[in-house]
Amino acid sequence: GPLSHTVDQLSDLLRAGMACARFDFTTGSRTLEDHLDTLKNLNEARRRTKHMCAVYCHVGGNVFAVSKRTKDTRVAFTAGQTVTLTHGAPTCDGSDVLPMGSNSVEDELDFTTSFSAGDVVNVHPYLWAGESASTAELEVESVSEEVVTCRCRNSAEIPQECEMMSVNFSKGAKNVINACDEGNLKRFAVPNNVDFVSCGAIRSAETLRMLKQLLKQWGLPKTRVIAHVDNLHALRDLKDVVTESEVVLLARGELGAVIEPEKMFAIQKTVLRTCERIGRPCVVTRLMDSMVFAPRPTRAEATDVANIVLDGADGLLLGLETLQGMFPLPCLQTVISIAREADAVYDYESRYRRQMQQVNEKLAAKEALAAAAVQTAYHVEAKLIVVFSHTGETTRLVARYHPHCVVLSLSIPTVRGGTLKWTVEGDQEARQQMLYRGVVPALSAGQPSAIDEEDDSDEEYDTIEDAGQSRTDREAMTTAHELGLIKPGELAVFCQLIGGLSTVKVVDFAGLDGGVATTFSPTASRSSSPSLFASGSPRSGGRAAGNVGNLGGVGTSTDLARLNIVDVAEIMSGDPDLMQRSPPLVVGGGPKRPPRGPAARGSSFRSRGSRSSMSSMASTKEK
Repeated sequence: GPLSHTVDQLSDLLRAGMACARFDFTTGSRTLEDHLDTLKNLNEARRRTKHMCAVYCHVGGNVFAVSKRTKDTRVAFTAGQTVTLTHGAPTCDGSDVLPMGSNSVEDELDFTTSFSAGDVVNVHPYLWAGESASTAELEVESVSEEVVTCRCRNSAEIPQECEMMSVNFSKGAKNVINACDEGNLKRFAVPNNVDFVSCGAIRSAETLRMLKQLLKQWGLPKTRVIAHVDNLHALRDLKDVVTESEVVLLARGELGAVIEPEKMFAIQKTVLRTCERIGRPCVVTRLMDSMVFAPRPTRAEATDVANIVLDGADGLLLGLETLQGMFPLPCLQTVISIAREADAVYDYESRYRRQMQQVNEKLAAKEALAAAAVQTAYHVEAKLIVVFSHTGETTRLVARYHPHCVVLSLSIPTVRGGTLKWTVEGDQEARQQMLYRGVVPALSAGQPSAIDEEDDSDEEYDTIEDAGQSRTDREAMTTAHELGLIKPGELAVFCQLIGGLSTVKVVDFAGLDGGVATTFSPTASRSSSPSLFASGSPRSGGRAAGNVGNLGGVGTSTDLARLNIVDVAEIMSGDPDLMQRSPPLVVGGGPKRPPRGPAARGSSFRSRGSRSSMSSMASTKEK
């Protein structure tokens, strides 16, 4: 928006903890040129601040934004009124005619395939933070190529201060990926290789499958699809929608227009618990409406954000607050502060117990490795879990359990090429991990690869040849130390492949001069039973005491530059543990970084033992 558009403004948001930037292509809200200009500024801000930030493109689907021609334009609907939907610039002079325009003539909506007699069209305020307003329900009576004639079922009025209306026809329309969305995706998402794509008003999991297929056809096979849950159809097919998606976004604003207020809390908890059970990150939106016009939130909003974190959400999305709000940066800082406070008392142990009770009796090999890593971290009270990954799948499996400590995901870039062209892969996968709660993605040094282009499994990329002495081990611990995630005397759990063998390894970090590694190779068993936890453990009720890391949800930049970390005392007083692993955290200039070169990366790990199968957690802790 106007106050979150320039390079300086975006740099401030990145330093404050922005992990992902959403570009909303709901037709009529902003132009393609506006978004391209903002993306250019964002790329410069990422280069300047050395912060990762994912790019998320959202298309409206069967939702169009229509603006009032002037602020004084009155838009009121009466029961029985005839309302006409037409093509043209999305600006109206009243409620009789609502133009539904697009960026170009060839992308205009096909009325004959999008509407049919009897469909219902909802009209309500678009991204409105003021007084509540009712929704006008329009029933379609006739459809032609140029005009859709509707009859209004009820009386409703758009607030005078509201400048934009949302025309939502998701109840009846069948084709979600319309010509407008396709044009926006081809002009913005494809050339810029965005990290995430979502479509509004999805009706079923089939819509997501269709969107994935289109992205592959357009050359975006690695772009992740976000399920935008914003209507009753998606809620009825919730389990399949969550399963088919990579990330779920709970759009509380749009749902509020079709669901009774007293039922919203149940919908929120149901969606979050479904994502927990299936293992998908969930992002919740519509948080701080009052901060669009005021520098402080209401107490109810602050409590609401805290409850979202306590319910297990992975991310928090600011929409109107940063699009049209007057205080985008203070709003972001406020939300992050509330998230840290709530995260400090989050019951990670109970989450892990539920997860282990919900998984199938027989785990796949990679998921068994992830479960064993989280279990080991609990029992040895590790301060860090290190995951080596190329596709990000192993990281996702570890993050689904919401471990009590931060997860450092070291993405291993692969250099591919031939005689004419060379490319580096892995940076996009690292950015996509920004939406995982408690995960810090970082890029390892690149390596050439002759691996088949069709093979995208982690197993081919994550193999470490020498247990305890590998370059990646030393690089991971050096990176963790530089980011403030671990200090001498603390334990880290490594989740990796050693010589093709799935391995969970415990490393006693002794500083950059050396360390001790104890290696275990878990079998695909259910030994990670939550009944092994001792009552009264300091792990229950938030993070274990003594965690010192001060980064979460923010990684290194694509040019492998290291981050400077702000001194915790300068940011907040009290327990520095609050800085470790809330969804987005503040990063900026800070203490001097360790020296580069061989001396800085000279940490070695003396292997203290190796076993061919998973040993008991008791003996692990004794060691």
